[in-house]
Amino acid sequence: MRKKMIVLIMIVWSTLIAALPVFAATNNTSDLSSNTSQPRSVTMNRLAGQTEFGTAKAIAEYYCHEKIQSVILATGNDFADGISASVLAHEKKAPILLVDTTVAKSQDAFDYVRQHLDPQGTVYIIGGTGIIGNEFEDKLYELGYSHIIRIAGMDRYDTSYKIAASLNTTTGSALVISSGNQYSDALSISSFAANKDWPILLSPPDELPEEMKNYLRHLKPSQIYITGGEIAISDNVKSEISNLLPDTKIQRLMGQSRFDTNVLIAETFAPHPSTVFLANGYGFADALAGSVVAAQEGAPIIMVDPSIPTLPKSTAGYFGSFLATNSSTDLVTFGGSGVISDEILTNSKDLLLGAVKETSIYSIADLNNTVTQNENYTLPTTVHATLYNSDIIDVPVQWSSQTVDTSKIGTTEYTGVVNGFANTIKLRLIVQEPLPMAQYTTYFDTRLINRTENIRLAAKALDGKILAPGERFSFNQSVGERTAQAGYKEALIIEGDSFTPGLGGGVCQVSSTLYNAVILAHLEIIERHPHSLPISYVPPGQDATVAYPELDFKFKNNTKAYILIRSSVEGNSLTFKLYKKTKNQN
Repeated sequence: MRKKMIVLIMIVWSTLIAALPVFAATNNTSDLSSNTSQPRSVTMNRLAGQTEFGTAKAIAEYYCHEKIQSVILATGNDFADGISASVLAHEKKAPILLVDTTVAKSQDAFDYVRQHLDPQGTVYIIGGTGIIGNEFEDKLYELGYSHIIRIAGMDRYDTSYKIAASLNTTTGSALVISSGNQYSDALSISSFAANKDWPILLSPPDELPEEMKNYLRHLKPSQIYITGGEIAISDNVKSEISNLLPDTKIQRLMGQSRFDTNVLIAETFAPHPSTVFLANGYGFADALAGSVVAAQEGAPIIMVDPSIPTLPKSTAGYFGSFLATNSSTDLVTFGGSGVISDEILTNSKDLLLGAVKETSIYSIADLNNTVTQNENYTLPTTVHATLYNSDIIDVPVQWSSQTVDTSKIGTTEYTGVVNGFANTIKLRLIVQEPLPMAQYTTYFDTRLINRTENIRLAAKALDGKILAPGERFSFNQSVGERTAQAGYKEALIIEGDSFTPGLGGGVCQVSSTLYNAVILAHLEIIERHPHSLPISYVPPGQDATVAYPELDFKFKNNTKAYILIRSSVEGNSLTFKLYKKTKNQN
């Protein structure tokens, strides 16, 4: 019934054949060629729509683009009701169409119904009117469809029981019990259960509902598969079943994660399938709609983590095992590239082909490190490598240069190689100015042009000055006399108890700003004079006036290190920073 054609916005991937793959980006390639002595091929198809509802329609078109006798409507907003419908869909040879909260939002499903459902066909609605409202039935009647069957229970567990009771299941058949609180385990087994007509019952974690017990007594299954660990389905439920059906074989299928459980189920029922379906492991909608397609061949729905380009460890190992068959594989993806990236598809294909191994290196991220000037730094001997199975390991790296110079501020890029990885490793080392031992900032009015220029001149004279241990600093000696020849301009200065124009107005803000930085650095003050009038650019009592040559600001480097004075004028701010330096530092 299925026609392998891609419609609407489905993307058809060309068949990729690799007789002798090129082993780039792999740790160990010596034994790969022996596994690929026969040509293998992987054909990739993507079934996708703009939304999960559009994807369900695309999957339905893939399932059957001709006339059909039945369709199933399930909500695309919650997994609980529809998760057991895969078996019903396979039995009725019906695609699963997902609907939204209203008819108006569910046009993808109704478009498929109008185009493909026989006028005498049957529509199965899964779930109560609180999930899929009566307006859906009204719309179907309006379109001329009178055979409508709603399967709904009091809750998700009762709904799964009623779906199971509606099936033509023979006594002694196998049966699946999955958690009603999470979808991944049930969807992992859905295609196999549907293919073999095994009902899927949803159970609370701790106790079976009475209706299900009655159903089990009636069915007398020869085998029951419990999916998931004890948190999903407790051993108490398993004990209830054993007491109820002592002759029934019970097998729990569980892994450490949803992906491990997913692969364990696939390995159990389809160790080397000819078709593999990929679905988002953190979303139910695409896998639910796709379960009826996978059920046709009893093929696995393999779940991937869409947030990373590599595959879960168990999944990568499963794909790697396909090499033993030397057969071709169809790889069909449910959902667009926003759900499962092209990168994930390519990596899946490469593992299936044997072009890479699960333990091959997939990527090594470029490194970025930051050090302070003259700090000792050694290039790392190992780097973190991400493998195709998502493991992260440390691998040795050889750098093109072992010499690292941190004496100059700036950025240097180093390149390295890792054995078995084709790409060059890059390390971007940023050498930044060390943190100052102290800094202080004051602000001024840039509209006072002459005063601003005087501040710039005095600050520039001090920038880069280095004091040796025990050396004394004199502001007047370092800046020099404020004269017109030196470039200083006339601005307001304080003389006695008044402001008056004078050469070098504003220089006292420079000395006061430096004074506050010196105080924060706990250096020894030798000479400092307050202004005779209050000033606004520093708090009261934190100023240091200067007047060449009478009034000076002096301090002593009472540390055992060299001290570098850095000044900067940016916009309306003046900043001094004091750094400890070695003797030979710039």
